[in-house]
Amino acid sequence: MRLANKSLLFLSASAFPLSSAFAPTSSRILLPTTAARSIPSLLFAHETIIHNKQHPVEGPPIELDVAFGNVKETSHSQSLAPLAAASLAFLPLSAEASSGSNQVISAFVAYGHYLSLFVMVGALMFERLTVAPGMTKEKEQTLVLADAAYGISAVVLLTSGYYRAVEYGKGWYFYSHEPIFWLKMIFFMILGSASLFPTITSIKRTLAASKDDGSWQPMTEKLANRMKSVINAELVMMGSIPLSATLMSRGVGYSETIPFDIVGPVLTALTAIGLAFKYSKEALTWSEE
Repeated sequence: MRLANKSLLFLSASAFPLSSAFAPTSSRILLPTTAARSIPSLLFAHETIIHNKQHPVEGPPIELDVAFGNVKETSHSQSLAPLAAASLAFLPLSAEASSGSNQVISAFVAYGHYLSLFVMVGALMFERLTVAPGMTKEKEQTLVLADAAYGISAVVLLTSGYYRAVEYGKGWYFYSHEPIFWLKMIFFMILGSASLFPTITSIKRTLAASKDDGSWQPMTEKLANRMKSVINAELVMMGSIPLSATLMSRGVGYSETIPFDIVGPVLTALTAIGLAFKYSKEALTWSEE
């Protein structure tokens, strides 16, 4: 029986420094770094309580200050063990701690996430500054290369973001109940859907340029202006995504009472499908008239 109590107390103490991983920042409990090293002291306190029960002595019982290892008198020390054991049921572990993921892998996933974001911004800025009426075939070919770099970086951003959400971050439960997370996903869907217009347009023009039937013509001012306006919208989304990420990571708007885990995916999917259809159709049916 004593061994079972001891094991339960050990698990409870181990979970304490990790218990606030899923909670919004405003409600987290910040524990001193010495708390993680105080488990042996907590076990010693538990042994002392058991000893006092079996061999009562005069005077108030003692309790160990878990954070700093100090012994002090209190009238509630005998309730320490059951309270600590009961608290284990309410202390969720972080995704990273529970899965035992390698910290180095987590760091590289985060690095890939940030690097892909920088590459996407650079590719978009290059496209925005390059697009102009009457471009040569060589210049349009550089647009295709920049768009390819943008697309690959977008895939890396989405993949690394997925692993950060479910494996190396606060856990999917936290993000699925965070409305700004879904707002960020909607921004990303707008970004990806809008990019279909310049991508499809560039592919169409590249295929036309590869033929010698005279079907290729220099880009008109109308098409160049439309591509610039779409790229401008993409840049606005690129600036909005990091802002929403910083608010999301701090638990702004977090709620478990509103079913964001259901509403969020539905709105995200509707946004992606609707805008993807719109921009794809516009690019495929583009007319200068």
